[in-house]
Amino acid sequence: MHCIQPRVLLRRFISTLPLVKKELQGWACLAGQLTDPLRSQALSSLERKAFHCLGGSVYAHYPGTDLEDTLRLIVAFQTISDYLDNLCDRLNVSDPKAFRLLHMSIYDALTPGAALHDYYQLYPYAETIYLPRLVQTCQKLLGQVPNYKLYQPFTLKLAERYCELQVLKHVPVGGAHFLRDWVKRNSASELEWYEWAAACGSTLGIFLLFALGHNSSGSNPEPLLQAYFPWIQGLHILLDYLIDLEEDEIEGDLNFVSFYPDQKTRDRSLSRFAQTSKSMAKSLPQAGFHRTVVDGLIALYGSDPKVRMQALESTIRLMAEDRWGRNLLRLCAVLRRVGVI
Repeated sequence: MHCIQPRVLLRRFISTLPLVKKELQGWACLAGQLTDPLRSQALSSLERKAFHCLGGSVYAHYPGTDLEDTLRLIVAFQTISDYLDNLCDRLNVSDPKAFRLLHMSIYDALTPGAALHDYYQLYPYAETIYLPRLVQTCQKLLGQVPNYKLYQPFTLKLAERYCELQVLKHVPVGGAHFLRDWVKRNSASELEWYEWAAACGSTLGIFLLFALGHNSSGSNPEPLLQAYFPWIQGLHILLDYLIDLEEDEIEGDLNFVSFYPDQKTRDRSLSRFAQTSKSMAKSLPQAGFHRTVVDGLIALYGSDPKVRMQALESTIRLMAEDRWGRNLLRLCAVLRRVGVI
């Protein structure tokens, strides 16, 4: 399998962003047929979190993948994730059993041929055309991935961590306590509990496994996943929480970055996640791809206007310390200004 060069990857990635937006528009049309409040939450998640799909679409460019089908799969799966996040966060629902049943849609989406559950059974609102269609789309596309069955156990393991994190962190009273206990039971890591928990909240490892399913060799993904969990995934979500610090404080939402005891400790830890991710990426197959993902994460989040509004520029500079990283940061800022991302 050929190795894709970072500059080639970037050109291809940027050129296909309109396809991602077209997919999102299709889901927005379907979401528009819902009744409120599910309609407003579905449309809000598509609008406000579109960059999750835009950024995640880079995995459709992993060498050997089917570009269009992988783009569609990533958009559908990430849209489920973003929609459920809103349902657990924005409609004054606090029942963890309802959250857990909603997240059965994640497991079903990753299991071609599985019967769909009644995801809204314990939730105060329901619909039959949006979330089920998203799940079925993922099932259909994954059923066409040649070697997905080899990687399915790994996707389900990452999904299990993701879903449990989402359930526990949305419990309005005692969520942090429940999360701390859960991490203590499940992690032997040297990381702080909130850092390990943050790594559970990324879908990047799942997207990588989608791409690997097109690889005829069926190679063991463990070395790749050790780089992704907790490091690259942790970097991803800690950056996401970093730029949302002020917003989450206003909304009263749990934010993992807020658990750092002070700014110096926070910046040192975020820099460690960045440097370790870059170092591990260098030793992986398709090293250029993974290093570009790491630098791209820093650039995507680091170019968000919320960085300047919260005076976080110095924190980002610690992570984007070399010329390639700084160039990507400038490129993302330009792409934001012209409305590409």
